[in-house]
Amino acid sequence: MNFFGRRVTRKQKSDHGKCSLGVVVLAGVLFWSAPSTAAGPEREIHPIGASVAEFLDLALKMNPERAAASLEAEAAVARAQGAGQFPDPTFQWTLDDISKTGSGLPERVGVIKYSLQQELPWWGKREAERTVAAAESGEARGRLDDVGAEIALRIKTAYADYHRVHLSMDQTADWIEIMHTLVRFAQFRYAQGMSMQSEVTSSEAERGALEVERVRLGKERQRIRSRLNALVNRKPDAPIVEHPRMRPLPPPEALSYDTLLATARQNNPALAMVQARLAAAEGDQRLANLAWYPDVKLGAGLVQRRDDGESNGFEAMMEFNLPLQWGKRQAHERETAAKTGAVRESLVFEQRRLESSLRETLLRLEEAQEVARITADTLLPQGHLALQSALKGYQIGATEAVVVLDTIQRLKKFQIDLLQSQFEGQVRLAEIERLIGDDL
Repeated sequence: MNFFGRRVTRKQKSDHGKCSLGVVVLAGVLFWSAPSTAAGPEREIHPIGASVAEFLDLALKMNPERAAASLEAEAAVARAQGAGQFPDPTFQWTLDDISKTGSGLPERVGVIKYSLQQELPWWGKREAERTVAAAESGEARGRLDDVGAEIALRIKTAYADYHRVHLSMDQTADWIEIMHTLVRFAQFRYAQGMSMQSEVTSSEAERGALEVERVRLGKERQRIRSRLNALVNRKPDAPIVEHPRMRPLPPPEALSYDTLLATARQNNPALAMVQARLAAAEGDQRLANLAWYPDVKLGAGLVQRRDDGESNGFEAMMEFNLPLQWGKRQAHERETAAKTGAVRESLVFEQRRLESSLRETLLRLEEAQEVARITADTLLPQGHLALQSALKGYQIGATEAVVVLDTIQRLKKFQIDLLQSQFEGQVRLAEIERLIGDDL
Protein backbone atom coordinates (compact mmCIF):
# COMPACT_ATOMS: atom_id res chain seq x y z
CA MET A 1 0.00 0.00 0.00
CA ASN A 2 1.12 3.57 -0.53
CA PHE A 3 0.37 6.38 1.87
CA PHE A 4 -3.00 7.28 0.29
CA GLY A 5 -4.90 4.16 1.44
CA ARG A 6 -6.64 1.33 -0.38
CA ARG A 7 -7.91 1.66 -3.94
CA VAL A 8 -11.66 1.26 -4.52
CA THR A 9 -12.61 -1.00 -7.44
CA ARG A 10 -14.13 0.94 -10.33
CA LYS A 11 -17.09 -0.17 -12.41
CA GLN A 12 -16.81 -0.59 -16.14
CA LYS A 13 -17.77 2.52 -18.02
CA SER A 14 -20.16 2.63 -20.98
CA ASP A 15 -18.98 3.71 -24.38
CA HIS A 16 -21.15 6.86 -24.75
CA GLY A 17 -23.00 9.59 -22.90
CA LYS A 18 -22.67 11.39 -19.62
CA CYS A 19 -22.71 8.11 -17.76
CA SER A 20 -19.12 7.43 -18.85
CA LEU A 21 -18.06 10.91 -17.74
CA GLY A 22 -19.68 10.43 -14.36
CA VAL A 23 -17.91 7.11 -13.92
CA VAL A 24 -14.54 8.69 -14.62
CA VAL A 25 -15.19 11.55 -12.23
CA LEU A 26 -16.25 9.11 -9.54
CA ALA A 27 -13.21 6.95 -10.26
CA GLY A 28 -10.87 9.93 -9.94
CA VAL A 29 -12.44 11.09 -6.69
CA LEU A 30 -12.49 7.64 -5.13
CA PHE A 31 -8.99 6.85 -6.36
CA TRP A 32 -7.45 9.93 -4.78
CA SER A 33 -9.26 9.43 -1.52
CA ALA A 34 -7.27 6.23 -0.96
CA PRO A 35 -4.06 4.74 -2.47
CA SER A 36 -3.48 1.43 -4.11
CA THR A 37 -1.32 -1.56 -3.65
CA ALA A 38 0.85 -2.57 -6.54
CA ALA A 39 2.11 -6.11 -6.61
CA GLY A 40 5.71 -6.29 -7.69
CA PRO A 41 7.08 -9.09 -9.84
CA GLU A 42 8.01 -12.20 -7.98
CA ARG A 43 11.67 -13.12 -7.92
CA GLU A 44 12.92 -16.51 -8.90
CA ILE A 45 15.75 -16.22 -6.34
CA HIS A 46 15.16 -15.35 -2.74
CA PRO A 47 15.51 -11.56 -2.61
CA ILE A 48 17.04 -9.74 0.32
CA GLY A 49 16.40 -6.34 1.82
CA ALA A 50 12.98 -6.63 3.44
CA SER A 51 14.38 -4.09 5.91
CA VAL A 52 17.47 -1.94 6.17
CA ALA A 53 18.59 -4.00 9.18
CA GLU A 54 19.04 -7.00 6.90
CA PHE A 55 21.39 -5.04 4.67
CA LEU A 56 23.35 -3.80 7.67
CA ASP A 57 23.80 -7.34 8.99
CA LEU A 58 25.00 -8.54 5.59
CA ALA A 59 27.43 -5.64 5.25
CA LEU A 60 28.90 -6.51 8.64
CA LYS A 61 29.80 -9.95 7.30
CA MET A 62 30.35 -9.42 3.59
CA ASN A 63 31.49 -5.88 2.82
CA PRO A 64 35.13 -6.12 1.61
CA GLU A 65 35.99 -2.56 2.66
CA ARG A 66 35.01 -3.32 6.23
CA ALA A 67 36.81 -6.67 6.10
CA ALA A 68 40.03 -4.89 5.07
CA ALA A 69 39.66 -2.38 7.91
CA SER A 70 39.03 -5.26 10.33
CA LEU A 71 42.25 -7.01 9.29
CA GLU A 72 44.19 -3.76 9.66
CA ALA A 73 42.79 -3.41 13.18
CA GLU A 74 43.87 -6.97 13.98
CA ALA A 75 47.37 -6.17 12.71
CA ALA A 76 47.53 -3.11 14.98
CA VAL A 77 46.42 -5.17 17.97
CA ALA A 78 49.12 -7.74 17.22
CA ARG A 79 51.74 -4.97 17.01
CA ALA A 80 50.60 -3.61 20.36
CA GLN A 81 50.95 -7.02 21.97
CA GLY A 82 54.61 -7.19 20.93
CA ALA A 83 55.50 -3.62 21.88
CA GLY A 84 57.64 -2.77 24.91
CA GLN A 85 59.41 -6.13 25.06
CA PHE A 86 63.06 -6.53 25.91
CA PRO A 87 65.38 -6.87 22.91
CA ASP A 88 66.63 -10.37 22.18
CA PRO A 89 69.76 -11.30 24.14
CA THR A 90 72.96 -11.86 22.19
CA PHE A 91 75.40 -14.76 22.50
CA GLN A 92 79.07 -14.08 21.78
CA TRP A 93 81.82 -16.64 21.10
CA THR A 94 85.32 -15.18 21.15
CA LEU A 95 88.66 -16.76 20.26
CA ASP A 96 91.52 -14.94 21.99
CA ASP A 97 95.28 -15.18 22.46
CA ILE A 98 95.85 -16.91 19.12
CA SER A 99 99.46 -17.81 18.44
CA LYS A 100 100.93 -17.92 14.94
CA THR A 101 103.39 -19.92 13.02
CA GLY A 102 106.67 -18.70 11.62
CA SER A 103 104.93 -17.84 8.39
CA GLY A 104 102.40 -15.63 10.22
CA LEU A 105 99.38 -17.97 10.03
CA PRO A 106 97.18 -18.63 13.10
CA GLU A 107 98.24 -21.76 14.93
CA ARG A 108 96.73 -22.19 18.38
CA VAL A 109 93.86 -20.59 20.36
CA GLY A 110 94.84 -19.77 23.87
CA VAL A 111 91.53 -18.49 25.30
CA ILE A 112 87.92 -19.16 24.35
CA LYS A 113 85.16 -16.91 25.73
CA TYR A 114 81.43 -17.64 25.88
CA SER A 115 79.30 -14.65 26.85
CA LEU A 116 75.61 -13.73 27.01
CA GLN A 117 74.52 -10.10 26.78
CA GLN A 118 71.17 -8.39 27.36
CA GLU A 119 70.24 -4.80 26.54
CA LEU A 120 68.07 -3.06 29.16
CA PRO A 121 66.22 0.10 28.01
CA TRP A 122 66.07 2.94 30.47
CA TRP A 123 63.21 2.83 32.92
CA GLY A 124 60.00 4.17 31.35
CA LYS A 125 60.94 3.63 27.70
CA ARG A 126 59.23 0.26 27.37
CA GLU A 127 56.08 1.63 29.01
CA ALA A 128 56.07 4.58 26.61
CA GLU A 129 56.45 2.21 23.63
CA ARG A 130 53.48 0.17 24.89
CA THR A 131 51.46 3.37 25.25
CA VAL A 132 52.21 4.40 21.66
CA ALA A 133 51.40 0.94 20.30
CA ALA A 134 48.14 0.75 22.27
CA ALA A 135 47.15 4.19 21.00
CA GLU A 136 47.90 3.20 17.40
CA SER A 137 45.81 0.07 17.96
CA GLY A 138 42.99 2.25 19.29
CA GLU A 139 43.23 4.46 16.20
CA ALA A 140 42.96 1.38 13.97
CA ARG A 141 39.87 0.23 15.88
CA GLY A 142 38.42 3.71 15.51
CA ARG A 143 39.13 3.57 11.78
CA LEU A 144 37.29 0.24 11.64
CA ASP A 145 34.30 1.78 13.41
CA ASP A 146 34.47 4.79 11.10
CA VAL A 147 34.47 2.59 8.00
CA GLY A 148 31.54 0.61 9.39
CA ALA A 149 29.62 3.79 10.17
CA GLU A 150 30.26 5.18 6.70
CA ILE A 151 29.06 1.94 5.08
CA ALA A 152 25.96 1.98 7.28
CA LEU A 153 25.25 5.58 6.23
CA ARG A 154 25.54 4.67 2.55
CA ILE A 155 23.27 1.66 3.01
CA LYS A 156 20.61 3.61 4.92
CA THR A 157 20.68 6.43 2.38
CA ALA A 158 20.47 4.10 -0.63
CA TYR A 159 17.72 2.04 1.00
CA ALA A 160 15.68 5.18 1.71
CA ASP A 161 16.19 6.25 -1.90
CA TYR A 162 15.07 2.80 -3.05
CA HIS A 163 11.92 3.19 -0.95
CA ARG A 164 11.28 6.66 -2.40
CA VAL A 165 11.62 5.43 -5.98
CA HIS A 166 9.36 2.46 -5.24
CA LEU A 167 6.57 4.72 -3.99
CA SER A 168 7.12 7.13 -6.89
CA MET A 169 6.71 4.27 -9.36
CA ASP A 170 3.48 3.19 -7.68
CA GLN A 171 2.11 6.73 -7.85
CA THR A 172 3.23 7.16 -11.47
CA ALA A 173 1.51 3.92 -12.47
CA ASP A 174 -1.69 5.15 -10.81
CA TRP A 175 -1.44 8.50 -12.59
CA ILE A 176 -0.94 6.78 -15.94
CA GLU A 177 -4.09 4.76 -15.38
CA ILE A 178 -6.02 7.92 -14.57
CA MET A 179 -4.59 9.71 -17.61
CA HIS A 180 -5.62 6.84 -19.90
CA THR A 181 -9.18 7.37 -18.77
CA LEU A 182 -8.90 11.14 -19.08
CA VAL A 183 -7.58 10.81 -22.64
CA ARG A 184 -10.53 8.64 -23.60
CA PHE A 185 -12.85 11.25 -22.08
CA ALA A 186 -11.18 14.02 -24.02
CA GLN A 187 -11.47 12.00 -27.23
CA PHE A 188 -15.16 11.37 -26.57
CA ARG A 189 -15.83 15.06 -25.86
CA TYR A 190 -13.97 16.08 -29.01
CA ALA A 191 -15.92 13.54 -31.10
CA GLN A 192 -19.15 15.00 -29.74
CA GLY A 193 -18.04 18.52 -30.51
CA MET A 194 -17.93 19.42 -26.82
CA SER A 195 -14.22 20.46 -26.72
CA MET A 196 -11.25 21.51 -28.78
CA GLN A 197 -8.62 19.10 -30.09
CA SER A 198 -6.12 20.77 -27.79
CA GLU A 199 -7.74 18.95 -24.85
CA VAL A 200 -6.90 15.61 -26.48
CA THR A 201 -3.34 16.59 -27.35
CA SER A 202 -2.70 18.05 -23.89
CA SER A 203 -3.99 14.91 -22.21
CA GLU A 204 -1.92 12.71 -24.53
CA ALA A 205 1.18 14.80 -23.83
CA GLU A 206 0.69 14.50 -20.07
CA ARG A 207 0.24 10.76 -20.38
CA GLY A 208 3.43 10.53 -22.48
CA ALA A 209 5.35 12.52 -19.89
CA LEU A 210 4.19 10.08 -17.22
CA GLU A 211 5.37 7.14 -19.33
CA VAL A 212 8.78 8.80 -19.62
CA GLU A 213 8.80 9.32 -15.83
CA ARG A 214 8.02 5.64 -15.29
CA VAL A 215 10.95 4.61 -17.49
CA ARG A 216 13.28 7.01 -15.67
CA LEU A 217 12.18 5.76 -12.27
CA GLY A 218 12.60 2.15 -13.35
CA LYS A 219 16.20 2.75 -14.41
CA GLU A 220 16.87 4.72 -11.26
CA ARG A 221 15.62 1.81 -9.17
CA GLN A 222 17.99 -0.53 -11.02
CA ARG A 223 20.90 1.82 -10.33
CA ILE A 224 20.06 1.96 -6.62
CA ARG A 225 19.70 -1.82 -6.54
CA SER A 226 23.19 -2.15 -8.04
CA ARG A 227 24.55 0.29 -5.45
CA LEU A 228 22.97 -1.62 -2.56
CA ASN A 229 24.26 -4.96 -3.85
CA ALA A 230 27.80 -3.57 -4.12
CA LEU A 231 27.69 -2.54 -0.45
CA VAL A 232 27.01 -6.16 0.58
CA ASN A 233 29.39 -7.70 -1.97
CA ARG A 234 26.73 -9.11 -4.30
CA LYS A 235 26.36 -9.02 -8.06
CA PRO A 236 24.78 -5.81 -9.41
CA ASP A 237 21.65 -7.60 -10.65
CA ALA A 238 21.12 -9.74 -7.53
CA PRO A 239 17.46 -9.58 -6.44
CA ILE A 240 16.24 -7.14 -3.81
CA VAL A 241 12.69 -6.99 -2.48
CA GLU A 242 10.42 -4.75 -4.51
CA HIS A 243 8.49 -3.45 -1.50
CA PRO A 244 11.03 -2.15 1.05
CA ARG A 245 9.93 -1.24 4.56
CA MET A 246 11.14 2.11 5.82
CA ARG A 247 12.24 2.70 9.39
CA PRO A 248 10.01 4.92 11.52
CA LEU A 249 11.58 8.15 12.71
CA PRO A 250 12.35 8.29 16.45
CA PRO A 251 10.09 10.31 18.76
CA PRO A 252 11.10 13.91 19.56
CA GLU A 253 12.27 13.02 23.08
CA ALA A 254 14.91 10.74 21.55
CA LEU A 255 16.31 13.64 19.52
CA SER A 256 17.50 15.88 22.34
CA TYR A 257 20.65 17.70 21.25
CA ASP A 258 22.35 17.46 24.64
CA THR A 259 21.68 13.73 24.95
CA LEU A 260 22.84 13.02 21.42
CA LEU A 261 25.96 15.16 21.87
CA ALA A 262 26.92 13.24 25.01
CA THR A 263 26.52 9.98 23.10
CA ALA A 264 28.52 11.33 20.17
CA ARG A 265 31.41 12.36 22.42
CA GLN A 266 31.58 8.80 23.68
CA ASN A 267 31.01 6.87 20.45
CA ASN A 268 31.91 9.04 17.45
CA PRO A 269 34.57 7.07 15.51
CA ALA A 270 36.30 10.11 14.00
CA LEU A 271 36.62 11.72 17.43
CA ALA A 272 37.94 8.45 18.89
CA MET A 273 40.59 8.27 16.16
CA VAL A 274 41.86 11.79 16.94
CA GLN A 275 41.91 11.02 20.66
CA ALA A 276 43.94 7.86 20.00
CA ARG A 277 46.26 9.84 17.72
CA LEU A 278 46.81 12.34 20.55
CA ALA A 279 47.70 9.54 22.97
CA ALA A 280 50.22 8.18 20.45
CA ALA A 281 51.73 11.64 19.93
CA GLU A 282 52.11 12.15 23.67
CA GLY A 283 53.80 8.75 23.92
CA ASP A 284 56.23 9.72 21.16
CA GLN A 285 56.98 12.95 22.98
CA ARG A 286 57.72 11.05 26.18
CA LEU A 287 60.05 8.73 24.26
CA ALA A 288 61.85 11.75 22.85
CA ASN A 289 62.38 13.10 26.37
CA LEU A 290 63.64 9.71 27.58
CA ALA A 291 66.15 9.55 24.71
CA TRP A 292 68.50 11.65 26.88
CA TYR A 293 68.91 8.69 29.22
CA PRO A 294 71.25 5.87 28.18
CA ASP A 295 70.30 2.27 27.60
CA VAL A 296 72.39 -0.26 29.49
CA LYS A 297 73.76 -3.57 28.25
CA LEU A 298 74.79 -6.21 30.80
CA GLY A 299 76.67 -9.38 30.07
CA ALA A 300 78.34 -12.37 31.70
CA GLY A 301 80.55 -15.06 30.27
CA LEU A 302 82.81 -18.07 30.76
CA VAL A 303 86.54 -17.84 29.99
CA GLN A 304 88.19 -21.11 28.97
CA ARG A 305 92.01 -21.06 29.06
CA ARG A 306 93.67 -23.79 27.08
CA ASP A 307 97.27 -23.39 28.33
CA ASP A 308 98.49 -26.01 30.79
CA GLY A 309 98.36 -24.91 34.38
CA GLU A 310 95.87 -22.09 33.82
CA SER A 311 92.39 -22.35 35.29
CA ASN A 312 89.12 -21.29 33.67
CA GLY A 313 87.33 -18.14 34.87
CA PHE A 314 84.36 -15.84 34.40
CA GLU A 315 83.86 -12.31 33.16
CA ALA A 316 81.18 -9.65 33.52
CA MET A 317 80.54 -6.55 31.46
CA MET A 318 78.39 -3.42 31.39
CA GLU A 319 77.92 -1.17 28.39
CA PHE A 320 75.86 1.97 27.88
CA ASN A 321 75.53 4.60 25.18
CA LEU A 322 76.48 8.23 25.73
CA PRO A 323 73.71 10.68 24.63
CA LEU A 324 76.11 13.35 23.40
CA GLN A 325 74.33 14.30 20.16
CA TRP A 326 72.35 17.11 21.78
CA GLY A 327 71.26 18.78 18.57
CA LYS A 328 69.68 15.60 17.26
CA ARG A 329 67.74 14.95 20.46
CA GLN A 330 66.64 18.56 20.84
CA ALA A 331 65.35 18.57 17.25
CA HIS A 332 63.44 15.36 17.91
CA GLU A 333 61.92 16.86 21.05
CA ARG A 334 60.75 19.92 19.12
CA GLU A 335 59.32 17.71 16.39
CA THR A 336 57.29 15.54 18.77
CA ALA A 337 56.10 18.57 20.75
CA ALA A 338 54.87 20.23 17.55
CA LYS A 339 53.11 17.06 16.43
CA THR A 340 51.41 16.74 19.80
CA GLY A 341 50.25 20.35 19.64
CA ALA A 342 48.93 19.84 16.11
CA VAL A 343 46.92 16.80 17.17
CA ARG A 344 45.50 18.70 20.15
CA GLU A 345 44.29 21.41 17.79
CA SER A 346 42.82 18.74 15.51
CA LEU A 347 40.96 17.32 18.48
CA VAL A 348 39.46 20.72 19.31
CA PHE A 349 38.44 21.17 15.68
CA GLU A 350 36.88 17.68 15.55
CA GLN A 351 34.89 18.38 18.70
CA ARG A 352 33.55 21.67 17.30
CA ARG A 353 32.82 20.06 13.95
CA LEU A 354 30.89 17.30 15.71
CA GLU A 355 28.83 19.79 17.71
CA SER A 356 28.07 21.90 14.65
CA SER A 357 27.25 18.95 12.38
CA LEU A 358 24.95 17.41 14.95
CA ARG A 359 23.06 20.68 15.48
CA GLU A 360 22.76 21.30 11.74
CA THR A 361 21.59 17.76 11.00
CA LEU A 362 18.99 17.89 13.76
CA LEU A 363 17.59 21.13 12.34
CA ARG A 364 17.42 19.59 8.89
CA LEU A 365 15.61 16.58 10.30
CA GLU A 366 13.10 18.85 12.03
CA GLU A 367 12.64 20.75 8.76
CA ALA A 368 11.95 17.53 6.84
CA GLN A 369 9.47 16.38 9.47
CA GLU A 370 7.63 19.70 9.43
CA VAL A 371 7.45 19.78 5.63
CA ALA A 372 6.15 16.20 5.56
CA ARG A 373 3.53 16.99 8.21
CA ILE A 374 2.26 20.13 6.45
CA THR A 375 2.22 18.41 3.08
CA ALA A 376 0.36 15.34 4.36
CA ASP A 377 -2.09 17.23 6.61
CA THR A 378 -2.80 20.32 4.48
CA LEU A 379 -1.49 20.34 0.93
CA LEU A 380 -2.48 16.84 -0.12
CA PRO A 381 -6.07 17.06 1.19
CA GLN A 382 -6.44 20.44 -0.50
CA GLY A 383 -5.02 19.01 -3.69
CA HIS A 384 -7.52 16.16 -3.58
CA LEU A 385 -10.39 18.60 -3.11
CA ALA A 386 -9.13 20.74 -5.98
CA LEU A 387 -8.97 17.69 -8.23
CA GLN A 388 -12.48 16.65 -7.28
CA SER A 389 -13.75 20.15 -8.04
CA ALA A 390 -11.94 20.26 -11.38
CA LEU A 391 -13.33 16.85 -12.36
CA LYS A 392 -16.86 17.89 -11.46
CA GLY A 393 -16.48 21.07 -13.49
CA TYR A 394 -15.14 19.02 -16.39
CA GLN A 395 -18.17 16.72 -16.13
CA ILE A 396 -20.68 19.50 -16.59
CA GLY A 397 -18.61 21.37 -19.14
CA ALA A 398 -17.82 24.29 -16.89
CA THR A 399 -14.09 23.49 -16.78
CA GLU A 400 -11.64 22.72 -19.55
CA ALA A 401 -9.18 19.84 -19.57
CA VAL A 402 -6.26 22.23 -19.04
CA VAL A 403 -7.65 23.09 -15.60
CA VAL A 404 -7.86 19.40 -14.72
CA LEU A 405 -4.30 18.86 -15.96
CA ASP A 406 -3.04 21.83 -13.99
CA THR A 407 -4.71 20.47 -10.85
CA ILE A 408 -3.13 17.07 -11.48
CA GLN A 409 0.30 18.71 -11.84
CA ARG A 410 -0.07 20.48 -8.50
CA LEU A 411 -1.20 17.31 -6.74
CA LYS A 412 1.73 15.40 -8.27
CA LYS A 413 4.09 18.08 -6.96
CA PHE A 414 2.64 17.71 -3.46
CA GLN A 415 3.20 13.96 -3.66
CA ILE A 416 6.77 14.45 -4.81
CA ASP A 417 7.39 16.98 -2.02
CA LEU A 418 6.05 14.52 0.55
CA LEU A 419 8.21 11.66 -0.71
CA GLN A 420 11.25 13.94 -0.86
CA SER A 421 10.73 15.20 2.69
CA GLN A 422 10.30 11.63 3.93
CA PHE A 423 13.50 10.67 2.12
CA GLU A 424 15.29 13.67 3.61
CA GLY A 425 14.12 12.63 7.07
CA GLN A 426 15.60 9.16 6.61
CA VAL A 427 18.88 10.57 5.33
CA ARG A 428 19.18 13.03 8.24
CA LEU A 429 18.40 10.24 10.70
CA ALA A 430 21.18 8.14 9.15
CA GLU A 431 23.58 11.09 9.38
CA ILE A 432 22.73 11.61 13.06
CA GLU A 433 23.39 7.93 13.74
CA ARG A 434 26.67 8.28 11.86
CA LEU A 435 27.66 11.18 14.11
CA ILE A 436 26.66 9.57 17.43
CA GLY A 437 28.09 6.17 16.48
CA ASP A 438 24.91 4.30 17.37
CA ASP A 439 21.40 3.58 16.09
CA LEU A 440 18.39 5.43 17.45
